[in-house]
Amino acid sequence: MQHKKKVYTIAIMVFLTLSMVLAVMPLASAAGAITLTPTAQAPSASVSVSGTGFGATTAVGVGFGAEVNVTGEDHTPTGTGTGPYTTRTNHYPIKPGSFSMHSDVSGTTSEWTDEGNGTITGSGTYAVAGNVNYVTGVFSRSSTTDISSYTIVFTASYTYYQYNVTPAAGVTTLASGTFTASITVPAVANGNYNVTAIDTAGNRAFKNLTVDSTIPEGLTIGIMVSLSTVAVIVSTRYFRKRPKIENYSSAKL
Repeated sequence: MQHKKKVYTIAIMVFLTLSMVLAVMPLASAAGAITLTPTAQAPSASVSVSGTGFGATTAVGVGFGAEVNVTGEDHTPTGTGTGPYTTRTNHYPIKPGSFSMHSDVSGTTSEWTDEGNGTITGSGTYAVAGNVNYVTGVFSRSSTTDISSYTIVFTASYTYYQYNVTPAAGVTTLASGTFTASITVPAVANGNYNVTAIDTAGNRAFKNLTVDSTIPEGLTIGIMVSLSTVAVIVSTRYFRKRPKIENYSSAKL
């Protein structure tokens, strides 16, 4: 009876401790979460990325490694009439909220700011609407008047990731906002790297991946765990089936 009381007391203390920890922890954003399988892999090998909490039936881009800042990247967009006038950044996927643009239409300038949801807002007199696709790097602006006869230059600033590891076939979420994609680990040095998934609405999530060149090619963590389990089972059965060796030291001769 005393033992049971002790167990109950410990359980209550653990519960109260966990409740206190959860109470002071900051709440994470509900939108965007990913898991990696395995969580450690060799360069040039595959990793499965599974996401939840993203937009419904929307494109997803996957970046690998540290964030890289770009400033003063000039582009000449294409378009007709009032637009949209469109071009693409040199690197992508883009970190939501990091994009900004200076638009120069033959000396008439305007500044455009990323709202973090795939739209950009212009401050100029003739600015109407603008968009940025975080997955593909495509961005554009429109105007209240026909600007097709003018020289137009967009100067972009934004943040991207060291490597774009989005599968060539692309990634699109289901209606539930979930997705699963296979990426290839870049040829990088051993260490810890972030894998970041981004959709066109600005939902973003990242997880850490350990890159380890000693992991055999094609041998995932799951397979290694399975092999270890098999080895334990085989060894256990072996020792159980070993014949008993009689001790003749005390036998009468």
